[in-house]
Parts: sequence; C-alpha cells; structure tokens
Amino acid sequence: MPFLEIFAVVVSFVAILFAWRAIREIRTLTAKLDRLQSMLYEARQEQRVQQTQMEDKIAALDVSVQKATGNLRFDPNMTLAHLYQVEPRAQAVLATFHIGGCASCAVDEAETLTEAARERGANLDQVLTALNTLPANGGEIDLRVPNVRFEL
Repeated sequence: MPFLEIFAVVVSFVAILFAWRAIREIRTLTAKLDRLQSMLYEARQEQRVQQTQMEDKIAALDVSVQKATGNLRFDPNMTLAHLYQVEPRAQAVLATFHIGGCASCAVDEAETLTEAARERGANLDQVLTALNTLPANGGEIDLRVPNVRFEL
C-alpha cells in the first residue's frame, strides 16, 4: 500500500473517532439541557403556585381588614340581583372572574355571591376585594383580568 493511502486511512479513522466523541458529547449535553429545562419548568410551576397562594392570602387579609373597619360594602350572602341593583359596575367586575358577562359564564341572579364564586371556581376573597375596592362615587374603575392558567 502506498504511503498516501495509509495516511488517508489513518486520517479517516481519526476523523471517525473525533466524530464519535463529538456525538457522545452532544448526547451528554442534550441530556443535561433536558434536565435543566425540566428543573426550570418545575421552578416556574412552584413560583406560580406560591404567587397564587400569596394573592389568596392578600385577598383574605384585605377582606378581613374591610370587615374589621366596617368598609365591607358587599356581603358574600348578597344575591347577584341585589348586587347588580346596588352597584351596576359589579357585573363588569364579576365578568373578570368569569362569573357572568358572557354566554359561557351565565349566572342565575338568584344565586348568592358565595354560590356563584364557588360554582365557577373563583376565589371569593379576591372577588370581594375587587368589589369592595370599587369607588363608591361611581368613578373610573381599573379592571385587571386575571390570567388564565392551564394545568397539565
């Protein structure tokens, strides 16, 4: 065999070894990346859960403060019809929690606020906080639509 053919075979063999090693390293790095992405996803999920828990606690504390100071204008046992009669803007607030406001969120106005919130999975304290922070003089309101969360 001539020298160049042997040299070409050796170079080819070395190139195959380098390619094989690179493929192994790529697989290792891909596995590490998958683990890190999984950890990041789990951390984000945990952060979302903690944020939701904190929002619930803040809403509960806000309702407690409003009850203690006598500033609670809306009672959880009010019917929706009475609520709409007392405060027409309440319907817009409830719509942000998917309690009425559209065809798929229809409600029976004879239901109490507690029943409507429970039936639609809304946090009653957050609903009461939103309702009781409506300006009493009919001023402008800033409605913040809650994020829709999908659980996998």
